[in-house]
Amino acid sequence: MFFKRKPKVDLDTQFKELYKEINKITADAGNELDYVIKYSQLQLACNKYDQLLKLIDKGANFDKEHFASLKESVEKETKRVKGFIDED
Repeated sequence: MFFKRKPKVDLDTQFKELYKEINKITADAGNELDYVIKYSQLQLACNKYDQLLKLIDKGANFDKEHFASLKESVEKETKRVKGFIDED
């Protein structure tokens, strides 16, 4: 009997691709003038950082503390931008 092997998932490659995506999102947010759009982009980046941290928990070979720190920075910026939105 023949069994199909599940393709091996390369967590490090997935991690790198997701991190590139996060960098693009945060760069776009940095250039965005509309605070509502900027806020949603930063929220998306935070959610993507959660995915990165899960990949590290699954075995991706990256420093969890470093990426948790980067996520905290994005969260702070998200709160700051939210403050501008709430003022309007």
